[in-house]
Amino acid sequence: MFARVAGVAPFVACVTLLIGWTFGDLAQPAAYSSTRDDTSDLGALTADSAWLFNQVSDNLTGLLIVVFAIGLWRALSPDVVGRLGATAVAVTGFGAFLDGLFRLDCRGIDANCVNDSWHAHAHKIESGVTAGAFIVAPLILAFAFRRNERWRGAWLPTLLIIPVSFAIQALFSIWGDGAAVRAGTLVGFAWMAYVGALLWRRAEPVDERRPQPV
Repeated sequence: MFARVAGVAPFVACVTLLIGWTFGDLAQPAAYSSTRDDTSDLGALTADSAWLFNQVSDNLTGLLIVVFAIGLWRALSPDVVGRLGATAVAVTGFGAFLDGLFRLDCRGIDANCVNDSWHAHAHKIESGVTAGAFIVAPLILAFAFRRNERWRGAWLPTLLIIPVSFAIQALFSIWGDGAAVRAGTLVGFAWMAYVGALLWRRAEPVDERRPQPV
């Protein structure tokens, strides 16, 4: 049962992420641009309706990713590489959760904006760690999937998600940094939803009498 819940979690996380982004964007003044400005601005101390980003896009989404990571850990155990990959996913989720707690002082559109508080610095450090884990997780899991007969079919799509994400970000950077970050993040979440669907399928009892899908 937990594997099924963990498999659904990334799908729900995609929804909560988009809800926070969409309504958070709409709550900001016209000067804010979703294509140019950083998503973190939506949760700044000066942001309008900052809870939409902090509690929905960050806190709730982060917890859902952690649930997904626990499901992966259990599904891939006792393989060490699989556990490392699941840990990287968990770091991504925990970092997203902290993103909603360590807020910037102000938005880029605010006059004389200087993010120099301790929580703004913590936000920047956490964002770097989270982004790194978000990149490393598919690389580790690709090799874990390749080593696992039941997951082998997922290893190449998982490995390709990194160059695809970079290519998408490069394309959307034409419109601005905000668009690039959003596009790259959505590609990563689409990959997690894909793996979540596989996790759901592999929660079915194994019938040793017939070959298992890979």
